[in-house]
Amino acid sequence: MINVKPTKNHKKSIKAHKRLFEKWNMWEFAFKQGRDYYFIVAYMQITGKVTGYLILDQNGNVPSLDEAKIPSYNLVLYNTKVNNAVTEMVIQMKKSMKPYEEMYEVLMAYKDYILKEKPLLESSINSIIEQSREGMKRPVKIRDIVMKLGNMQREITRGTGYFEIAFLNRFEEEYGKYAEIIYTFIKREEELKPVYEELRTVVSLQEMGLPASGKKKIIGILGAWLSSFDRVLKKSISSFELDDRGNKIPIDLTNIKHSISKSSEEIAKRDFKRLILPIMRNPK
Repeated sequence: MINVKPTKNHKKSIKAHKRLFEKWNMWEFAFKQGRDYYFIVAYMQITGKVTGYLILDQNGNVPSLDEAKIPSYNLVLYNTKVNNAVTEMVIQMKKSMKPYEEMYEVLMAYKDYILKEKPLLESSINSIIEQSREGMKRPVKIRDIVMKLGNMQREITRGTGYFEIAFLNRFEEEYGKYAEIIYTFIKREEELKPVYEELRTVVSLQEMGLPASGKKKIIGILGAWLSSFDRVLKKSISSFELDDRGNKIPIDLTNIKHSISKSSEEIAKRDFKRLILPIMRNPK
């Protein structure tokens, strides 16, 4: 493992670019480009707000801004994805799937009652049951991604101390599976909305030998789902299909992961130019 702690020369360069009352933090991993290792230093106000970045090589020298652009972009990109995995993915992994469990259980329990009177609803009910099964499996799928990303991160933090483009590409390939799972699922939810509405209407308005408790459960669960669609799912879909400026993001449904990865890369590059480059302290 390479030395990831700031040396005397690193500290000398860091302090030379530090401003009054600022704190600093040199991240404990490097980006390797060719034979060179590059570290990034974040300068912060006492409140924690980042005020600048500085790229240093392994010897503590300060490369030019042009030389620092590629290392800084990749270091910030990797750190952002690791933080997102720790926060967003872990939250989704731990999210309760009780609504899908309840939907599955109630439809399995009362499916025959409904189909006896409305056999044409079989395809619709089966679609909802299958979607509920997928919802119940989702935390396990996300946990698998989180575990793989965690193992990859440990390659850096406990192994090499640095990463290269090849590693970052592998990391992004695994990272992209998460967005694909979420988007595929919520788009299927969107497609099924008319099916949920139809089933709720039929169960509400027609007598079909359902026990009163079963009828109440089905109506309640379907109603809660439809309410959630308007409050939550529409927003979730927009987070994939619209960028931060409200522009439509083209998503190829035959290659969802590639489409989302491509749009994410475009946004990351734009944000880097807009937010990171202006506060880089490497000399022009």
